[in-house]
Amino acid sequence: MMSAPTVGKGMDSKKYRIFILGAGFSRAAGLPLASDLWPEILKRAKSQELFRDAFQNDLENYLDFRWRSDGVRLTEENVDFEDFMAVLDVECYLDLRGSDTWSDEGNESTILVKWLIGQILAERTPSVGKIPPLYRDFAAQLQPDDYVFTFNYDLLLERALQAVQKPYRLFPFHNKIVDEDGGAWVDSSHKEVILLKLHGSIDWFDRSKFALMEDKLRKQRASAGSGMPHRVFDNMEMLRVTKIDPGPRHPSDIMAQMYRVGEIEELYQKGATWTCAPCLLVPSTMKILNAQGLRSFFYSLNKIGILNYGMAVIGYSLPQQDEYARRAIYAIVRNYQVSLGWDEKKWGDRKSKLVIVNHCTDKKQLRDFKNRYRFANWRRAKLLTQGFDREALDAIFRGN
Repeated sequence: MMSAPTVGKGMDSKKYRIFILGAGFSRAAGLPLASDLWPEILKRAKSQELFRDAFQNDLENYLDFRWRSDGVRLTEENVDFEDFMAVLDVECYLDLRGSDTWSDEGNESTILVKWLIGQILAERTPSVGKIPPLYRDFAAQLQPDDYVFTFNYDLLLERALQAVQKPYRLFPFHNKIVDEDGGAWVDSSHKEVILLKLHGSIDWFDRSKFALMEDKLRKQRASAGSGMPHRVFDNMEMLRVTKIDPGPRHPSDIMAQMYRVGEIEELYQKGATWTCAPCLLVPSTMKILNAQGLRSFFYSLNKIGILNYGMAVIGYSLPQQDEYARRAIYAIVRNYQVSLGWDEKKWGDRKSKLVIVNHCTDKKQLRDFKNRYRFANWRRAKLLTQGFDREALDAIFRGN
């Protein structure tokens, strides 16, 4: 669990904007939606010799479970990907395998799926030099202290920020000093965009998980004292592995042991391995079971939004299975639209309308989408239904 900054210890009141990104944000760059991943994962999983038998067994057990418990006959090809992963999440969370539970990150099939998601997205994410102009322009118009909350695993925005040489960080606060009780003195002098990846990232790897797994594997599969190879932490120089936050962190803070791989394409050229999986929440209707480590990214979102003078939600349809995220977005939207200062000019700026961007192809999709966002005050919002494009970019940054 991450520790939260102690109120009053170095925290400044600064104006900021909030941007919430879903898979629809990355779609124009050719990156897949969650629903597009299953056919490719199924194909690749069957070619992974190390994991093939475990994955096939889990898949057959899932098909049998759905038939015997719900009377629904499914084939491998029409499996609901998020439901399949939810069944695996529950099995691991409840330790239904007992001592055969592979790790607290998931059993073997979940480890494989995490790796394959990373591999697929690493292959399809444009390099820094090939970021489409739409994303470069989005990144260029972000300002220090803007908050970007993304549910995406990919590196598209990081590379866009790098392309336009825009400083950013991947954690909420820089710490000066950390108390023994986990409280922190915050250093607010840094001028950076704040990018928080709520579902993790394909280039994040948790060293504490590796240490625990290494110890478990020694006891289960190897002789005492023998080390277990790790694709990332045994190749830190070659893969340009760095700490996400090199500053002081409480030992219980997950970010204290979180590292980032620079040469991500090099990493994912190889097949999956037992001991190495990116730190991300797989598409699952039960992903909240594994969200504890990223919980502090939501810290303080239910506070008054008078300092928040701009807001956009891009490509996130509030799927029913992400009810926890719906609660968080509800809080942010209500704070923005209902807080004091809507019609007042603060620090030279007046709040603009909330911009919501999604891709709705017909009236039913539009009606269903607006129903999911029914808590929004549409008089103080603008809805664009053609997805993330130039028109959306203009509405977000140049007034609406």
